[in-house]
Amino acid sequence: MLKYIISLFFTISSIGLYAQSKPIDTNPKDTVVYKQSYGLRVGIDLSRPILTFTNDDYDGFEIVGDYRLTQKLYIAAELGNETNTKQEELGPNNENTTTSPLYNFTTKGNYIKLGIDYNTYANWYGEHNSLFIGARYAYANFSQTVNNYSIYNSSRYWDADDFTVGSNTPEEFSGLSAHWLEAVLGAKVELFSNLYLGASVRIGLLINDKDPDTSRFNNLWIPGFNKVTDNSSFGVGYNYSISYFIPLYKKAKKEKIKEEIEE
Repeated sequence: MLKYIISLFFTISSIGLYAQSKPIDTNPKDTVVYKQSYGLRVGIDLSRPILTFTNDDYDGFEIVGDYRLTQKLYIAAELGNETNTKQEELGPNNENTTTSPLYNFTTKGNYIKLGIDYNTYANWYGEHNSLFIGARYAYANFSQTVNNYSIYNSSRYWDADDFTVGSNTPEEFSGLSAHWLEAVLGAKVELFSNLYLGASVRIGLLINDKDPDTSRFNNLWIPGFNKVTDNSSFGVGYNYSISYFIPLYKKAKKEKIKEEIEE
């Protein structure tokens, strides 16, 4: 019996010596594994229904959506339609201190925008907010209807106070189109679980647009792009969205948490 006790004693002593010989890590690294949700976020632009309700000359609707590819990268898209009636006027000059209407027109059509968003915001654990930059390729097909127009006469001999009336009969030009690129800057904040409020500013660069086949009228407003001017190919837009995130699957991500001991 004594021989077994002595053997057990030496065995325990050997294990203790081996354990003491191993180096002690004074700066341990914890590894936290958690899963992030991936899926589809779909919603609407809030500004267009508000404009539709408050402006009798405007009617519009836009669907917004994005799909999460990686932790930071999203595929994004917007799809909408707009109808807008506007009046183009010639401003005051040295001879005339009031504005004079040139023509009244209505633009009606659909548009689609496709691109990516990159989230630059570093969320805390459990947060799903985003501060993103993005880019879009956009296409619109639409029609322009000239409701009435006046003839510009610089001499003003026959009409000293106004332009000569051209026509009050509406004339429609269909089959028009436009292509442009957009730079996007925006943010999305999670209000409640999976419900997001967003806002973005867009600067568009018009690449090409098909004008009406007439020398009397050019494209002055394009759905999804907004106002078009002769002196610039740039346009500015915005949206305010409410959207809901539909989780499709979860993806594990290892996050190493490093603790630095400062002496």
